[in-house]
Amino acid sequence: MNTWTIGALLDTTTVYLREKGSTSARLDAELLLAEALGVGRIDLYTQHDRPLQPSELNAYRELVARRGKSEPVAYILGRSHFRRLCLEVGPAVLIPRPETEELVELALETLRRKPPEIGLHGQDERQPVIVDVGTGSGAIALSIAQESDSRVLALDVSADALTVAAANARALGLTALVELQQADLLSGVPDASLWMVVANPPYIATGEISGLDPDVRDFEPLLALEAGTDGLDVYRRLLPEAARVLLPGGTVLLEVGAGQAAAVADLATQAGFAAIDIHRDLSGKDRMVEAARPGCRVLPLDEVDDMSACCLATALRAGAVIGVPTDTVYGFAAAWNSREGIRRLFAAKGRGESRPVGAIFSSVQSILDCLPDLDPSAVHVLQTLLPGPYTFVVETNVPRPNLVGTPDSLGVRVPDHPALLAFLDKLATPIAATSANLSGQPDAAAVEEVDSGLLSHCSAALASPAGFTLGGAASTVVDLRPLAEGKEVIILREGAVTAAEVFARLGAG
Repeated sequence: MNTWTIGALLDTTTVYLREKGSTSARLDAELLLAEALGVGRIDLYTQHDRPLQPSELNAYRELVARRGKSEPVAYILGRSHFRRLCLEVGPAVLIPRPETEELVELALETLRRKPPEIGLHGQDERQPVIVDVGTGSGAIALSIAQESDSRVLALDVSADALTVAAANARALGLTALVELQQADLLSGVPDASLWMVVANPPYIATGEISGLDPDVRDFEPLLALEAGTDGLDVYRRLLPEAARVLLPGGTVLLEVGAGQAAAVADLATQAGFAAIDIHRDLSGKDRMVEAARPGCRVLPLDEVDDMSACCLATALRAGAVIGVPTDTVYGFAAAWNSREGIRRLFAAKGRGESRPVGAIFSSVQSILDCLPDLDPSAVHVLQTLLPGPYTFVVETNVPRPNLVGTPDSLGVRVPDHPALLAFLDKLATPIAATSANLSGQPDAAAVEEVDSGLLSHCSAALASPAGFTLGGAASTVVDLRPLAEGKEVIILREGAVTAAEVFARLGAG
């Protein structure tokens, strides 16, 4: 009788599984043998010459026979790995895919940029703020809860799938953060109650089911795969429901099938969403659609406490855009040193790269701290005229992200708005800012005048205190760079202050 060693058995099984149609034959062979022997995959190589006992061979043959009939390895093992989790899986749920890990990553990035802790308008902090629609094994909901410490509502129409998800939640110790409910999509979820909707819904067209690989077609649940003649039926139902349950500025994140991203983005537009973006996966395919409900959270500027300011500062570092009042017009802003924030700021504005943005500081001293290379004559003007409705163009070589000024110059502001300056002092970072309108459109004087679709780009918008009225005219732009050569300043744009007034004040100073 032949004696099989681990190495020889793996080689033979790999050939067999490849002939049976497996595209990962070697990996399958290793996973199944490690399971049969109760060892790790690395042990298969450190013990490759070890002979196997008849009982071990019999156990392995049973597993290989199942794989030879196209049963997925994850179902044979009863588990699948997803991000940081090891999940129980079975025929009641889809096997989590690597692409869906990227959907979770996008959700976590969005939560860092749009933290739900700000402006929940008195909601019970124990209530979920995120919903995972069609949770299956719970992979998305449990990953988001574990990695962000957020409360998640996990929904599925299948009671059997929820049984699997509940077992995973218990095993991972996440039952306090993840609430499970049986529901058809978002039925029963209250209006305007959630901050994020995440879903990897069925998206396979009915006519394509028969062409799927047998390990998918014959084993994974059809309910989680099939979605009508064009694969878009669930998106058509889900997007209007998502618009209903989300708070203003809330985000929906959807995984989509190959070639579906543009159509799903159109459906999001029809459902009333704004700030729609398509994201590619690591293989370069359009894989995820992001959209926001128009509007955003609005917070009174003079009521932003230290904790909220800290949360907003963290969001700005993660690439957030926020709405801010100045002493002239209402504006959009990002952290002046955040490349992602600047990218989002320009995208929200539709602003061309030929028009860089300036920076707002909490004080003249803050300008000097951040730009220590300023010419003394320029510093004198800043100290004379600020705070006030001016943008001063100064020469500086301090490194900044592209489009925050030019490589050797920057427009700087210290608005005459005490509440804004106090807020900026709490943020402890300057902000790159521009008017809160599409380029070429009229300026807004208050947050109420800003288009709700534009506000959906913001993580939050700050409103001026009661009784504070913005000037309504843009700042006066003054070029201070000629001063270094002993020349007169240049008025680049008359705004809230006339050129005559500028020269009069400088003469008096």
